[in-house]
Amino acid sequence: MGERRGRPRGALAARDQRLPCFDGLRAIAALCVVGVHTSFVSGFTTRHSVLGAYSARLEIGVAVFFVISGFLLYRPFALAHFGQRPNPATGPFLRRRFLRIVPAYWTAFIVITYVLHADTVVPGWASVPVYLGFAQIYLPSHILTGMTQAWSLCTELSFYLFIPLWARLVGGGRTLAAQARIELVGLGCLVAESLTFRAVALEDNGPWARTMTNWLPAYIDLFALGMLLAVAAAWISARGVAPAWTSHPSMPALSWAAAAVCFVAVSNLALNRLPIYTPTVANSLLRQGLYGLFGVFLVLPAVLGPQHAGVVRRFLQLRVMALLGAISYGIYLWHEAWIMEFLRWSHDRLFSFPWWELAPIVTVLAIASAGVSYLVVERPAQRLRPRLRLRRPAPAGAEPAPAELLALGVER
Repeated sequence: MGERRGRPRGALAARDQRLPCFDGLRAIAALCVVGVHTSFVSGFTTRHSVLGAYSARLEIGVAVFFVISGFLLYRPFALAHFGQRPNPATGPFLRRRFLRIVPAYWTAFIVITYVLHADTVVPGWASVPVYLGFAQIYLPSHILTGMTQAWSLCTELSFYLFIPLWARLVGGGRTLAAQARIELVGLGCLVAESLTFRAVALEDNGPWARTMTNWLPAYIDLFALGMLLAVAAAWISARGVAPAWTSHPSMPALSWAAAAVCFVAVSNLALNRLPIYTPTVANSLLRQGLYGLFGVFLVLPAVLGPQHAGVVRRFLQLRVMALLGAISYGIYLWHEAWIMEFLRWSHDRLFSFPWWELAPIVTVLAIASAGVSYLVVERPAQRLRPRLRLRRPAPAGAEPAPAELLALGVER
């Protein structure tokens, strides 16, 4: 008979561990996104024959965000599937996500669009619910307007709606081994579906092609890789015994070295350096795969192993990294507006000035506005969150987890 699900034995369970490295990972992802946009606007990406190939691929920060979301948001469900905690309730989960994402985005959109006039929108009141409703990626007329970086938020929000349904679909294995098989087969199907959908969309020459490649089915493979890490962590927690390699002192450095190899490889695929282009199917799938592997190897030390051991983890937990990670959402929302404002103030022409002139100013302004957003909008909105309600009580004799641990994976 297979091993049944239950509380872990021996070492401290993964479900009871803090995840102190994730703010540092968010900081890296956000700064990558700022880097790719400032390098392109300044002309560095297209002007520099060697380094421009690497700055163009800093868009990989979005893939990191998706892998992080896949892990953190699926983690409570995976732990429940392996008997490590009760199932999260769907209603509170969605309300928390709404309060975390929507107020800050609406505030940024209104200020950037109607006060700073730092973006371009399709005129008419009918367009307002499209932008505020995270629907711009579904309309060819709107996808390149508004806060253009918000395309990933549209994709992310559809993932929030998807994940409780998926968790309900794949839960229910009677033994650890059975549940693990269900999870792995399901995630494999998601990856296969994503690659197929992306290939079909790229072969389409119609007006919808450029929108479909931004929809969740085209990116679910990146979320699935993060979900795979969540399943692995939940499996280890349920068994109570971690593989030896997860605690090896060299694991974090080797994992990041593998991430570096993926980044170098994807930067040398001779991909188009423009932010918007139609790649070949082969190049798109290879780029997507390398982006996903980069995200997994970057995140892996923050998921498995002693979280305060090693240079990599200590770097991710530096106070400056933690602070930048805490406000990373605001950095993501505001940095493009400050790029446009810089061009107005400096009267520089696009693609014709030094990157070092633009990047520091935009980064500082983005951090400042993100800090204000965090203190004035994001934290007050999060205080409105209802307390997490569970569908069933904890197992008899189980010590209840602290409320902040129950909310892990739905923060930032």
